Amino acid sequence: MEPTTVEGGPFPLLGQPGKDGSEALPLAEAPQARKWRITTTSRHTVSGYLPPWAAEDPSEVDVPIEHLAARLVDVHHYADFDGQTLRGVRRTGQDGGEPGTLHLLCGSIDCVPYAADPEPRVPTVTVNVTPECWLSELGPADVLALAEQLRAQADRLAYEVHPALLGARADWAAAHDEEEGAGGLAVRPAAGDFGGCA
Repeated sequence: MEPTTVEGGPFPLLGQPGKDGSEALPLAEAPQARKWRITTTSRHTVSGYLPPWAAEDPSEVDVPIEHLAARLVDVHHYADFDGQTLRGVRRTGQDGGEPGTLHLLCGSIDCVPYAADPEPRVPTVTVNVTPECWLSELGPADVLALAEQLRAQADRLAYEVHPALLGARADWAAAHDEEEGAGGLAVRPAAGDFGGCA
């Protein structure tokens, strides 16, 4: 690849003095390529690329050689992302029935380079839909499809469910106002039941 040159501009090229003696913009240092490394007790070493987004470095030393294969399978690069927090919610079957906090749609970007299956060997996304439901190994198209479905569901909640709920509450209030105006709870005898009168 040919180097890029700029002619006729007022700015000096990076790392070179300008024609008028002005100071060039400093060269940005290229980020150092990170690597993880596992060294065994027999001094065998296995290393690999450590992504800049990875939260942890799986490097280890003095790993018994017989445990090396298991350690490689355990290499897992990840970066967590936040979801939505709902406070004061009641969950069915929740102990005590007290309102609590629920975390939805949090997750992580994951890469397991030595996984048995090929899908997790490249970065994928895991989304925690609810505490009991995880969507895993989502590729780029899967993430966009999920985002579209969540947008559609948010629109349904805002533009269908919310107005329907307002209508249901108005109807409920009107029905109960009528009953209260008629003297409270209306109790009617079942057909054929005349309260014991002959």
